[in-house]
Amino acid sequence: MTKERTELATPYLSGLLEFWLTKSVAGRPPVPSSIAPADLRPWKDNIAVFEVIGEEAGTFVYSYYGKALATAFGQSRLGATLDDLPPEQRALLQPEYETVRRERLPVARVHTAVFGGRTRSFERLVLPMSSDGVSIDKLLVAAYEMTPRELAARPPMQSPGPGGSSSGPVPLTVQKPGASA
Repeated sequence: MTKERTELATPYLSGLLEFWLTKSVAGRPPVPSSIAPADLRPWKDNIAVFEVIGEEAGTFVYSYYGKALATAFGQSRLGATLDDLPPEQRALLQPEYETVRRERLPVARVHTAVFGGRTRSFERLVLPMSSDGVSIDKLLVAAYEMTPRELAARPPMQSPGPGGSSSGPVPLTVQKPGASA
C-alpha cells in the first residue's frame, strides 16, 4: 500500500507529517495520548483538532482551534461541528475527513478561495489518530497560508475542482505509518 509521497510546499507541514510518522506504531496512526500538547507547540497556532463522534457518517467537533486559524478565518470554531459551517465549506471538508477516516492515511491539498474579501491559498494537511488502534476518533488538521512565491513554485497537486477554487485532496500515502522508508 505504498504510493509516491507528495512533497509539501510548507516546511511546517512537512515537519508535522514527520512528527506524526514518529508517533505511528506498527502501521497504525498515532494514539492521541502519545502526543503531549507541548509536542505540538511548533504548530499550535495553525492546527485544529477534531473529535470524531459516531462510526459511519461521523460528527466532527472542533476540540482545539489555533489562534492563527481564528485570525485568518475571522473566528474560533472551538466547540462547533462541521454541520455549523456554511454548506459549501461542509461539502468540501466532510468527504475529505471521511476519506481520512476510511483510509487511515494523511491527506493534503492546497485550497484557494476568497477569505475576508481577498483570494488566499492555504496548504492543508489532515492526519488521522486512533485511541484504540482500530477506529479513527481524532483528526489533526493543519493549515498554512501560502505566499505567492510558494504557490507559483509548487506544481499542481491535482487539477482544480468544480469552479476552479481548490485542488482536490491528495493522499499522502506513506509506506505505512511507523515503517521506515
